[in-house]
Amino acid sequence: MSRTLHQLNSRITGMICPRCQKRYPVGDYFFGCPACLERGASSNLTLVYEGKAQIQKDATGWHRYRDFLPYDDTVSLGEGFTPVRAFPRLAKELGFRKLYTKHEFQNPTGSHKDRMNPFITARAREAGYSTVTCASSGNEAASLAAYAAAEGLNCVNVSTHSIPSLWKNASDATGAKLVLTDTPAARLFYQKEQLAQGKDWYPATNLLDLPSGSSPYGIEGYKTLSFELYEQLEGQLPDYLLIPTCRGDLLYGIYLGFRDLLKTGYIKTLPRLVACEPIPRLELILSGQKRVEDKFEGDTSSMSSIGGNTATWQSVTALRESGGFALSASDTDIRDAVRAMASHGLYLETSSAVVYPCAKKAQKQGLISSHASVLFVLTSNGYKNTDPA
Repeated sequence: MSRTLHQLNSRITGMICPRCQKRYPVGDYFFGCPACLERGASSNLTLVYEGKAQIQKDATGWHRYRDFLPYDDTVSLGEGFTPVRAFPRLAKELGFRKLYTKHEFQNPTGSHKDRMNPFITARAREAGYSTVTCASSGNEAASLAAYAAAEGLNCVNVSTHSIPSLWKNASDATGAKLVLTDTPAARLFYQKEQLAQGKDWYPATNLLDLPSGSSPYGIEGYKTLSFELYEQLEGQLPDYLLIPTCRGDLLYGIYLGFRDLLKTGYIKTLPRLVACEPIPRLELILSGQKRVEDKFEGDTSSMSSIGGNTATWQSVTALRESGGFALSASDTDIRDAVRAMASHGLYLETSSAVVYPCAKKAQKQGLISSHASVLFVLTSNGYKNTDPA
């Protein structure tokens, strides 16, 4: 088993809450911002960096971006630097000037989660934990189990009995322990119960019924997607990025990456981020019809990877600060979307294909003009679909 203790980036001076702006020392706040929690609200914390930072052009892989990341000595399975491709025919079909796709399904365990877990396992190791744990419907369970095995940590994945066998098998194969509960809420209760009993577990994901988001150290890993796009597209970033969204970890991490590029002068404006959801959540919050603290009705979607009836403050922050918006799609939309994207050679998990109907809506409603360039973040491939398209 590896015994290496990872070193936190010396540029990190603390943590801040994007909701109330309260600052905290560097640490592990498994229930998000303590001040917000006292008020019955919920917000994740964000790492604060100070001093100069730049892309290290002499380095390879995501180490090129080490100035902007919590650790530069994590385990790696070859994550990141996924392809970007232009699809002119798809752009014409949807009515955009240009359309690109970012293929996150080509990460080692087949999803974007592989950008997050090297930093979660590094933090767990540095903080002295022997075990990492997550509550997951599938992709995170498989990814965390793989990176825990590579790091030499134990892993406990907590899911529901409905977890598809392909994710269950992937988790089991690494030696991870899989605990199955009856409901998503029961997953959180089980983890909190184990932590209260003194279990040496580092939670990778949220522990609240009203979620704040996953480990802030892990969310930082999603910034690499923004940096890669900047380099792969030679600074000519798209006007809009469409991103499958559940609790907004990926959405917020991408926003943080672009914010870093803006602060350091690599770009002059932020691309607009579009959250693509299975039911209206962020749509209702941004329009003033609901609060972040509210529960949302109608979650009967087959898009389990981005399901749920709650939203997060970090998602709202990313959309407001980037000038973006949110749209949702129905199950009928998704069945058509999987086939539509596959007709261009891209067979996607339903939760990933959500970008297609949301793009159609955005164009029809005039939210994205025909002169715009657009990029789809494709989070996972269709070989994980459990129902026929």
